[in-house]
Amino acid sequence: MSDEQCVIDNLTVLGNAVPDSISDQRITVCTVGFSPSHGLVRIYPVPPVSHMKRWNIVEVPLDRNPQDTRFESWKIQGSKTEWDKIARKITLKGKVSDNDKSTLVDKLHSMFGAGCVEDFNDKQVSLGMIRPQIENYRMEKRDDYESTAQTQLGRVSPFLTIKNYPLRPVIQYRCPNCRTVNAHKQQIVEWGVFEWMRQHPNEADKVWENLRLGESGYNRSFLVGNMALHRNSFMIISVFRFKADSN
Repeated sequence: MSDEQCVIDNLTVLGNAVPDSISDQRITVCTVGFSPSHGLVRIYPVPPVSHMKRWNIVEVPLDRNPQDTRFESWKIQGSKTEWDKIARKITLKGKVSDNDKSTLVDKLHSMFGAGCVEDFNDKQVSLGMIRPQIENYRMEKRDDYESTAQTQLGRVSPFLTIKNYPLRPVIQYRCPNCRTVNAHKQQIVEWGVFEWMRQHPNEADKVWENLRLGESGYNRSFLVGNMALHRNSFMIISVFRFKADSN
């Protein structure tokens, strides 16, 4: 296949952003994964219901996305013309074992990590790994909040997209070798965080406890990615945390 088309048969899913709706009203997610042959990969649009779950290893046929010039960006073959069938093109091949997860994240740091988010801008890469020094975390009111959610065929309740949440989770942190005057302030778009908020609307702040952000004894990593229209602005796609080795 050409550089514009490929089949990745060993993509490890690292995270999904909270669903959003695009111009034709399709509800989609943005998925980020790792492949030994292609490195970090962004796939968009992806149907919300598929095998694209964190730590799953999948096979997926991809095309370059002509609407997104970032090197890491791809779309599933037929995503526009075969949207109703697109989830069937994602084949589950396996899953990363619990024992191998922290090893994989360490490998990702060695390959795609940086001392500061500014380094990604300098290298013109749109995805990378950061070991954060967290200073603050909080919920902020969403300026573009939409109270009415879209109803999908076959669903009893409306499907919430990012703008249907009145709050947005934000983390303020420093990088190991931070180059900025002020700390980085970035929104978390990890779908699991928003799922907690959806299921527990009166306990949104408990999500920080779930992420173990205030606890000692954990090694934390962020998978960050920039925005297509604002490439110097990064968001937190996935939060990884593992118990620190007591030895």
